[in-house]
Amino acid sequence: MAALNQDTRLIMTILFVGTVSGANVYFYANYGVNFPYTTLAHATLFGLITVGGIMCLKAIFDLSLNDKIELRLLDRRINAYWERRARDEQQRQKLTETMKQYNTNVIAPSTSMYETENTISNDFLAKLQ
Repeated sequence: MAALNQDTRLIMTILFVGTVSGANVYFYANYGVNFPYTTLAHATLFGLITVGGIMCLKAIFDLSLNDKIELRLLDRRINAYWERRARDEQQRQKLTETMKQYNTNVIAPSTSMYETENTISNDFLAKLQ
């Protein structure tokens, strides 16, 4: 049960990839230039380090934080639901108290109100069997 919607996940993924890529550019610019390779080898190494770093960090975060975040958001939704139900129940009680105060009876809808002329009686169905 995912508590995050798809748009939020997409934005978080884009921000995460951008952060890891930026950090990789910084560290590669400071330390990777000293490697005695060609430009193609540098580009390949930089790409592998970026993708590998993103995959490793994403796996670590998924294992450690994702469940905690999802459960926390789900708990917030559940608490909000029960608070809303409690407010609705308080409103119902206030309405019934007000109706009792003014001597107004609550009339429950009967099933005969909802029957139409096209219904078939139980006696007719019993005769068919």
